[in-house]
Amino acid sequence: MILRLATVEDLSELYMMLLTMHSGTVDGTSPVNSEKLTDMINTSLHRGVVIVAEVDGRIIGSIGGMETSDWWSDKLYLADLWFFVYKEHRKSRVAIKLVKSFLEIGRDAKISVKLGHIYSGDIDRKDKFYERLGLSKVGSLYMEA
Repeated sequence: MILRLATVEDLSELYMMLLTMHSGTVDGTSPVNSEKLTDMINTSLHRGVVIVAEVDGRIIGSIGGMETSDWWSDKLYLADLWFFVYKEHRKSRVAIKLVKSFLEIGRDAKISVKLGHIYSGDIDRKDKFYERLGLSKVGSLYMEA
């Protein structure tokens, strides 16, 4: 397994991976707008951070994000836009390596990192995953049913 920064040549494969990710979300998740998804991947590739995990030349997982700030502050942090590993690779250490690489990029840039998971179900297991990596839960998201 190889971890590397993604390039524009990965756009199509990332697009298909993120469609797969979206297909596993909970009911009530907004539908995919193909143009908006493509634009966000492209923007992330050029202005953000996109890390891919690759086996035999195929992407098996990715984490992507951008520097941003809270609406009330100018202090930047690195926020994830997506984090996904294909089901058949979830028993490996791919997810851990992707997150640790993302955290390292934030540390190298001397900015904090904020990671989230919503719309995906299995919230408790994912909370524990992040906590095992030394992160703390700082909130929740609620929506009208």
